[in-house]
Amino acid sequence: MYVAQPGHIDHLKQVNAGRVYKLIDQLGPISRIDLSKKSNLAPASITKITRELIDAHLIKETQVQEANSRGRPAIGLEVDNEGWHFLSLRLGRGYLTIALHELGGEQLIEERQTIQEIEQDELLAKLLVEIELFFQKHSKVLGRITSIAISLPGLVISTQGLVIQMPHYNVDNLPLGPKIHEATGLPVFVGNDTRSWALAEKLFGNSQEHDNSILVSIHHGVGAGIIMNGEVLQGRTGNIGEMGHIKINKLGARCHCGNSGCLETVASAKSLRDQVQKLIKDGHQTSLTNKEITIENICLAANAGDMLAKQVITELGHNLGEAIAIMVNLFNPEIVLIGGEINLSKKLLYPVIMDAIQNQVLPLYAKDTKLVESRFYTQATMPGAALVKQAMCDGSLLMRVIEG
Repeated sequence: MYVAQPGHIDHLKQVNAGRVYKLIDQLGPISRIDLSKKSNLAPASITKITRELIDAHLIKETQVQEANSRGRPAIGLEVDNEGWHFLSLRLGRGYLTIALHELGGEQLIEERQTIQEIEQDELLAKLLVEIELFFQKHSKVLGRITSIAISLPGLVISTQGLVIQMPHYNVDNLPLGPKIHEATGLPVFVGNDTRSWALAEKLFGNSQEHDNSILVSIHHGVGAGIIMNGEVLQGRTGNIGEMGHIKINKLGARCHCGNSGCLETVASAKSLRDQVQKLIKDGHQTSLTNKEITIENICLAANAGDMLAKQVITELGHNLGEAIAIMVNLFNPEIVLIGGEINLSKKLLYPVIMDAIQNQVLPLYAKDTKLVESRFYTQATMPGAALVKQAMCDGSLLMRVIEG
């Protein structure tokens, strides 16, 4: 995540402030005494940190009537998100979703724009124009804007806000974070969409109760976001979990990456549509013959008993299950989340995937592994919201907000 370098900030102060804010966010209303116990910080430190957070209007005091107590209510602390906003963007293939969020994550306004620009300079100029237009259009409802977050497919070095490359656009080492910061003056967070999505599920969604999870995204390609011990795994280039390029079939079709037989060639949304279209062309009977071939229609047909649709989804499940089994053996997650429209046929798909997990994974690992649907597939800007929430809770954005 890219944030313009501030003046000197005591790292320990940042970490401690982030820890206190996170506890208040998770457990509030919470007393200062309990904050001290749970954070392992001295009462004097808690008093100093909470005073700064109250003065910045990031937390507020509230009365709490303790259980089994007839005395005066205790004073508790809770987060104060009122009037604090941030912008979250999701850049997809040919479109941009841009939304205004409350600091706690709740989405207030969302718009979607078509992006026809392909070349790097034109794309950057378009993004800057859309951000400015959004600010102008909604100026009457904007509160104090803390930051801008953007998630996108591709290789990203988040700490530098650098997009190395991405599908659909001719991008080569685009300094997206620094450029947006230069234009707006705001801290900017840039993340790979699948990794950020996995973080959103951990912070707001269906893996909140688990510190070890894998999100499998099935869309144009197949990707994975991996959470270990509560943290998103990041690779040498900022990415890890290119699950779509696990080799499933040595004699399989050529993948866009240059190799053959990758999972994406048999388990992506595109491969599923292509397979159905080929079977129809070859004369196979199906209720899909005169319909638009979309993932939704394929799933609905399968759910209604269409044999061809059931066949292709079952085959996708076998291939996906084989790759997920490899990931479970490698990372031993408590929960695997599936993201994508393919969830419309989860009653057919999930048993096939679970069968692969049970048969190909170490019994100890397979025994308690859960398979569930992701929460945020249709909420495009929640991955960006997760980047902002993380920066508040680790103190990096929090201290900049406190300092104004």
